[in-house]
Amino acid sequence: MRVDLIRHGRTNMPGVLLGRTDAAATEETTADLIRQTNGLTWSAIVSSSLRRSQVFAELLARDRALPLRIDSDWCEMDFGDWDGKSVEALRADPRISAHLDAFYRDADTPAPPNGESWRALEARTLRALNRLLDADPSNSALVIAHGGPIRAALSLACGISFPSTWAFRIDYATRITLEIAREDGGAIWGEIVEVAQP
Repeated sequence: MRVDLIRHGRTNMPGVLLGRTDAAATEETTADLIRQTNGLTWSAIVSSSLRRSQVFAELLARDRALPLRIDSDWCEMDFGDWDGKSVEALRADPRISAHLDAFYRDADTPAPPNGESWRALEARTLRALNRLLDADPSNSALVIAHGGPIRAALSLACGISFPSTWAFRIDYATRITLEIAREDGGAIWGEIVEVAQP
């Protein structure tokens, strides 16, 4: 199955940990998303339930007359007490700064206070990938999501260690094309076909 994973457009909240904070993407970034999807076809579109993904997904689904499924398992990581706060402000506290560093370096680091761990993000991303394959593995899908679950999908499908996914630049409107399938034992196997930067 071919899956195009595309990160939502830029928001008006740069430098902020946008997890479940439901900021909308700016209208100006719609052009980047349109360029990244021009000439491509899918059998369905799947989107995170957060506005910065869902608004463009709805627009594209209407324009292409494609079915749209909203799947909250593709939502960005929940940063808990850090959510919606600027990275600069968080790093002003040495304990939080050290926790942030560990969090991005080691997938087994505890979650932010009242937030979600990388392992929890992996678990729901795996559910989302399996739903794609369950729907029809011979078809193709566009998934409009966020940096966190896109990195988790790369890690799960392609066997890339979670910290190593930071070697991929996943800016706003970046599109990553994967071919995914299930092995005989049920594990998901994948390969990266294309990385298209805006």
